[in-house]
Amino acid sequence: MGARFALAQQSHGDTAPFVVRRVAVRVEALAALLGAAVACLLMMAPLNLGGSSAGAVWKTDLLVLDLPQAAAAGAAFAMVSAALVVALGQRTAWIVSGGSAIVLLADGVWNRAVTTENLATASYIDCILSGILLGALAVAVHGKPIATGAYLIGALGAIEVGDQTPLPTSGGGNPIIQWVSVGTLPAWLLVITALLLAVGGALQHDEPATEPENTTLAIGPTLAVLVLVTATTLSTGWLVRHAGTPAQIGVIAAIIIAAAMVAALLLPGRDGTLVLLAVAASNAGSAIIAVPRPDWSLPLPVLAVVAGLATGRRWRSPWIALAATGGLAVFAALTADAAHRHTVIPVLGVTLAALIVGFCFGVAVPRTAGSTVVALAVMIVPGLVVALRGSSFGRVAYSPRWYRDPDGAVSAMPGWMALVITLGCAAAIYRLWQIRSLRDLAAPEPTSCAIVTADGSRAGRKTGTVSVTAGA
Repeated sequence: MGARFALAQQSHGDTAPFVVRRVAVRVEALAALLGAAVACLLMMAPLNLGGSSAGAVWKTDLLVLDLPQAAAAGAAFAMVSAALVVALGQRTAWIVSGGSAIVLLADGVWNRAVTTENLATASYIDCILSGILLGALAVAVHGKPIATGAYLIGALGAIEVGDQTPLPTSGGGNPIIQWVSVGTLPAWLLVITALLLAVGGALQHDEPATEPENTTLAIGPTLAVLVLVTATTLSTGWLVRHAGTPAQIGVIAAIIIAAAMVAALLLPGRDGTLVLLAVAASNAGSAIIAVPRPDWSLPLPVLAVVAGLATGRRWRSPWIALAATGGLAVFAALTADAAHRHTVIPVLGVTLAALIVGFCFGVAVPRTAGSTVVALAVMIVPGLVVALRGSSFGRVAYSPRWYRDPDGAVSAMPGWMALVITLGCAAAIYRLWQIRSLRDLAAPEPTSCAIVTADGSRAGRKTGTVSVTAGA
């Protein structure tokens, strides 16, 4: 009798032909790019707000008041769907993503004739379905570098474009501005997205597992989203209703930083670093004056996100990301008064904001898909700086019509508060790393054993859980 040592979970090998694998990589990347972009655009831009009739102003106002809650609902459903499909496997994640895109297509066709009677309900439905798509797709592409990169480009690019969109009436008839601002995506885009997601799911049949099978629900990331989204939504809503004093604004900033720290601690290892960076970057990006700017600058945020992700992967230092975020906040504060008079300032602001957001997501790559979804949820839900912009008219928005108004009032306060939040997040990251380092020192060393083949030759040393199989 002899004994053979094997790792508890072994790779089964890639049995798919090379051509099929190469096609699958490209299809997955394109599906991830479009799926994430569609989901985030629908959560960032309210349905048909730009085309609402002037005869139902109070219903449009009600929609604007409900938009932060709709975005929060979409963020929560993103994490719930990610937690569920993690337990069911990546192929199920592709199926859920494709199914969500199909339902979004049907809902979009149904709501082409939507009126202000059901505008708020339609917006909630769009956000929830988009959240399910975003969360499931994060699990579907996890462990696949090219598809994950495309997913982040699509999600972050759409978030930046949606966040920096001017009022539809200020777009000068530009079809892209009209398309983004009314939130009604063309049916052909939804059809292509659904087809690519369906093909991506079909190509998973013969693909090997990219990570060990996990049948446990991701409770930590789910709680992290609930804590952070709830604290942000309730505190910002309270601020716009009370037009808070500087002391009250400081307390709310402390609450949001504390909630971000709790969310970071609920995530495994140092995955919470990305969440804290996202809190700082989202507030600093919201503080800049993004309009008016020329039409030729519309692609700049997407290109800057790509450059930021690539740079972040090369220089993986969260402290550089925090320094850049703090610099962006100071830039927003110092240029607030002059931005509406010089178009170069908004162009530079949106480019720097997108570059820094991409850099933050590049330097702190999470180990789990759930942690990525938590960070994206932070970017989607309007934060403290957006509430400061809307405190004068009692809404968590950049203007009474939700979008950035080129003629709106300007103030340096949002920029300085973004700097305060950045400093708080820097302190939280420092403390998080201290806690995780102490925990790593207290953890036992992993078991190391020699792998012996059936003929008795030594195959090298492996680290991890081992099992012993008896054989002749």
